[in-house]
Amino acid sequence: MKATALFLLLLLSAFTLAATAQNSGAMPPGHQMLSSPDAFADGHLAALDKQVKLTAEQKPKLREVFLQEANDLFAVFGDASMSQEQKQARIQQIHLATRDKVWSLLTHEQRKAMTEAPAPRQAT
Repeated sequence: MKATALFLLLLLSAFTLAATAQNSGAMPPGHQMLSSPDAFADGHLAALDKQVKLTAEQKPKLREVFLQEANDLFAVFGDASMSQEQKQARIQQIHLATRDKVWSLLTHEQRKAMTEAPAPRQAT
């Protein structure tokens, strides 16, 4: 499986578990990065840095992207007015926007290290 697809799949799985955990009041083991937007951003930045060796200039820009994603996702998790289907759709939109922003901040060599270009957006 391609690295980016795997990353997005794991991220979506983590948020599905987090949403379940929020409903039950318990944090699943190994999901401490979901405890706060800062922990989320730092965890994702560290994972991406390990994979593609980010520059000092890229790190704060990418951290902001991940922090915005976390804030958006946490808002979705806390929105009692949305159905589960609406939440899943919004989470997918947030992930796609984040993926595109991250991709735009990577160099050509880093993109090659990711082994997969973003899939074309589908009309909604």
